[in-house]
Amino acid sequence: FANARGFAGQGVPEGAYTSTIYTLIKDRKYKDVINILNAELPSNPRSRAALSLLAYCYYHIEDYVSASGCYEELLKHYPTVEEYKMYYAQALHKAGLYAECIKISNSIESPELAQRIHKLQALAYYENDDFPAAQNHLDNCVAEDPDVVLLTASIAFKEGKYAEAQQKFADAMQLVGYSPELAYNVALCYFKLKQWGNALKLITDIIERG
Repeated sequence: FANARGFAGQGVPEGAYTSTIYTLIKDRKYKDVINILNAELPSNPRSRAALSLLAYCYYHIEDYVSASGCYEELLKHYPTVEEYKMYYAQALHKAGLYAECIKISNSIESPELAQRIHKLQALAYYENDDFPAAQNHLDNCVAEDPDVVLLTASIAFKEGKYAEAQQKFADAMQLVGYSPELAYNVALCYFKLKQWGNALKLITDIIERG
């Protein structure tokens, strides 16, 4: 923010612009940051700092469409920054724009981002009920990644492969620790398999744990 001026109308003291922005972000006052940055942007529309922080704040208030718009603008000016493409694709996915998410993620070439790309594309295809395509991307991921195990379980459940799903949900719980959501998924698999005793035992355990 080297060229930033004081924004008295936005409540930012002269000379304290950058520190004010980062203090507000630390305090999770994202809407305040958005108001300040939107006031600055017309005078410096190519500002990487302003656009990236604006996207970050929109993402954290779950305005994923606006976040994706910021990353799209960043990529117009800085098209070779692969991380921006990754964040853009993630925002598009969160916004429910799965086809656009897949298109952008397909343009990312960085080997360092390969695992994240495959997981994101797997999620996008899963949301579109294209389970074979989703599984194809998961097969290119590190198998022990908890996200990969969990999504593999979810695909198996959707395809009616309840025994496989039960095992994968249990594997996920071994990797990340106990959670009532995962325990419920395991119980649901047992229910689908008509293993009533196992299902009831898990549901009772969930209730007792609170």
